[in-house]
Amino acid sequence: MKVIGITGGTGTGKTSVLRMMERLGSFAIDADEVYHRLLREKQPMLDELKEIFPETFDGNTLDRRALAKIVYNDEEKMDKLTRITHYYILKEIEHILDIGRKHNAPMAVIDAILIFESGLDQICDLVVGVVAPRDVRMSRIMKRDGITREQALMRIDAQPDEDFYRERCDYIIENSANDGAILDKTVGFYDNLINGYITPKRKRKNIKEEDNNDR
Repeated sequence: MKVIGITGGTGTGKTSVLRMMERLGSFAIDADEVYHRLLREKQPMLDELKEIFPETFDGNTLDRRALAKIVYNDEEKMDKLTRITHYYILKEIEHILDIGRKHNAPMAVIDAILIFESGLDQICDLVVGVVAPRDVRMSRIMKRDGITREQALMRIDAQPDEDFYRERCDYIIENSANDGAILDKTVGFYDNLINGYITPKRKRKNIKEEDNNDR
């Protein structure tokens, strides 16, 4: 089973790429959905978070907003949060991929905004970056989330710039307009991929058996 990573900044349209790949028959995984589910259900992860951030818990229930306020203003605490959560997210995604393999899924796609920072790129055969102009991203975020221009720009500026993805990804999908062309571009990418016209720029390794060494 081929594993394709999809990444990019907020407002670029990477989720549209994921859903189109799903319609084309790929096994789709949204890393953000996995993360939020683990925050509700994964007791070992919650126990670790409670030990580091006790003030964000009401009994056994995590207050995500309280946690966000703490980590976004403290780089050291953000590092502690990601070190814990990335481990469990990676393990869970590996488990989901195993299910796909058992059902003979030909291809899996993983939508993850922090694909490189989390190490998820290491379990992908190829990573696709979705990019879009700053003003287009801004208008999409404002419309999607009902926020102001300034708030949208703050979100964009808090993330890596376009060059970050161009330097690290194996393939780039340009999503420069709001005319639905992203769907046609995704179909074109999919066709070229299954026909062997797209190959990774760098060799990756499966870290499934190595992640325990970091705990």
